[in-house]
Amino acid sequence: MKRGNTTPFSGFTLIELMAIVAIVAVLAAIGVPSFRDMLLNQRLATAAQGFNAALGFARMEAIQRAQGVEVAALAGGDWSEGWVVRTGSDASSSTQSQTQTLRRFDRLPQGVSIDTTLGGGFAQGLRYDGNGFSRQTARAGFSAGCLTFKAETGRRASVIVSASGRAKICNPDVSGDCGSGACARGESGGA
Repeated sequence: MKRGNTTPFSGFTLIELMAIVAIVAVLAAIGVPSFRDMLLNQRLATAAQGFNAALGFARMEAIQRAQGVEVAALAGGDWSEGWVVRTGSDASSSTQSQTQTLRRFDRLPQGVSIDTTLGGGFAQGLRYDGNGFSRQTARAGFSAGCLTFKAETGRRASVIVSASGRAKICNPDVSGDCGSGACARGESGGA
C-alpha cells in the first residue's frame, strides 16, 4: 500500500497572498499623502532658506565691496521665476557703474509659491548699501519687509529683513502675515 505525502505543504495560499496585498495597498494609500505633504514642506523650507542665503550673500558682498548690492526678481517682480544678486551703482551715487551678476537663483520648486497678499515690502527687490543696511530699490530710505513663501499644503515661511539688513526665517501664524503673530514677536522657527 502506497501512502501519500505526509509532509505538510509550506507556503501561502492564494487567498492569504491577496489579503496581504490588500493590506499593503491600504497602508500605501494612507502613507502617500503624508509623504507628499512632507516633500512639499521640505521644498518650502529649501526655498525660504535659499532666499535667506541670497540676502545674506548680498549683504556680505555689499559690505565687502563697500557698494550697493541688489537682490531682485528675475521676471520684473515675479519672485517665483527666481532671483538674482547683482552689483550696480547706488541710486544716490554720482557715478554709474556696470551691473554685475554675482549669483542667480532658479525658479521656485513645484508646489511652492510666493504669497504676495501677505506682508511685503519687496515688490521689485531689495538693495543693501555699502554698510549692509537694507533699502528698497524704489526708495532711498532704510527698509524693512518680508517675503512669504507658501506650500500647497498651506504651510508658510516668511523671510523677514530688518532695516539693519539682518534677515531671518519665521513661521507666520496661519491667519497672520509677516508683521503679526510669532513673526512680529521675533519667534523664529525655521521653515
